[in-house]
Amino acid sequence: MSFENWKDRIGTFEVMDVRGKKMDFFPALKAKAAALKNGEGLHIIQAFEPVPLYPVLALMGFERHTEKVSGSEYHIWFYRVRNAPLLSSCTRGRRRRRASFR
Repeated sequence: MSFENWKDRIGTFEVMDVRGKKMDFFPALKAKAAALKNGEGLHIIQAFEPVPLYPVLALMGFERHTEKVSGSEYHIWFYRVRNAPLLSSCTRGRRRRRASFR
């Protein structure tokens, strides 16, 4: 599937404007993303292109579309195309392995 197939739905996506946030917004973003069903999405607004999010949400079953509005404003839409709960189990497994080698 491509952005062309779901661009008419972006007006229904929850918006998270995280520009200038001092806190780490990733846990909240991950929780919101995990709760979404196929065919639902999130609209993230950030002051920079959040490239590290792309592979993480892809593993969770999301496609994305990014638009650079200005040098300090990016809009990224993540659209769930499949359920992939693999990420949380992989993350927990990595934490346990790391902890056991200390």
